[in-house]
Amino acid sequence: MKLQTRKPLADVRALAAGLIILILIVVMTAVSPAAAEDSASGAGVYKSKCQTCHGPDGGGTAVGKSLKVVDLRSPDVQSRSDAELSQVISDGKDNMPGFKGVITDDEIQAVLAHVRTFAAKGDSAPKKK
Repeated sequence: MKLQTRKPLADVRALAAGLIILILIVVMTAVSPAAAEDSASGAGVYKSKCQTCHGPDGGGTAVGKSLKVVDLRSPDVQSRSDAELSQVISDGKDNMPGFKGVITDDEIQAVLAHVRTFAAKGDSAPKKK
């Protein structure tokens, strides 16, 4: 019976390849849930802090309309930059209270991303950053 001998370099390469694959799997599974969580977070914060006035689709509720809230689906709102809308969410405007200190900066960005989903279907105009 003849014993096969492996070369040490082949063992190192196999170990390195396995380690790289393991690291990629860990990174990919750690990133994917985070992206989904951001999306869900924006919807959740919107529902708890914004929906009473702006409604589930951004079009406004009876309460919101009595306060003259803007339609978040409108081209006027959707064409504003992320910086402008973040400032309105943070500082408030007209009858809308500011949410700085009430929700985190990350939650403000998540809500903004959620508000962007209200854009009219087929509106392909690029949004300003």
